[in-house]
Amino acid sequence: MTKILSNAPKEYLEQGFTQCGAFSVKAILNAYGKDDKKYPRDYNPTILGKYTSLVGTHTWPRVLESYGLHAERGNTKNLSDEQRLEFLKEIVDRDKAVMIRIGNGFLKNGKYNSLVAYFVGHWITLWGYDDEKQIFYIYDSYVPLERHNKTIPVGNTTRTFSEILRDWGKGFPAIWRHSFIKID
Repeated sequence: MTKILSNAPKEYLEQGFTQCGAFSVKAILNAYGKDDKKYPRDYNPTILGKYTSLVGTHTWPRVLESYGLHAERGNTKNLSDEQRLEFLKEIVDRDKAVMIRIGNGFLKNGKYNSLVAYFVGHWITLWGYDDEKQIFYIYDSYVPLERHNKTIPVGNTTRTFSEILRDWGKGFPAIWRHSFIKID
């Protein structure tokens, strides 16, 4: 079974060194017709957050709520891997976007470094999945524009179910591992 959200961003931007949360928020607002800022960092309500990635998981739901989208944050640390996958697919099945905070071990050249993934926290958004291929369709703002996959129906890249599970349990700080923000 393949499921793609009916709302999708009109564009997929590439972030700089930081600001993945702001880029994910901009993509969600764009998909829901509520994007009104030129730069993704302008969605960050704090001065420190506009220039760093040190923004708590509580910030982005408040930003989304301020644009009329009900957003809920949470954590799946007490779920099994199978339950985590079902959780993500259920959100997509309800035609809603979800941001997840992962450990980003993917380098700009596409290679993966598991050590880096333990230290680099990163927000991505899920826009669909394909059960047969066991992949999620992802918008990952860290992926360089020249590496965007233009053959997929939504997002700019894919991640296998096992890659999502591997990376969702990594990243700094450890308290944000397995975190999500879903639109309701």
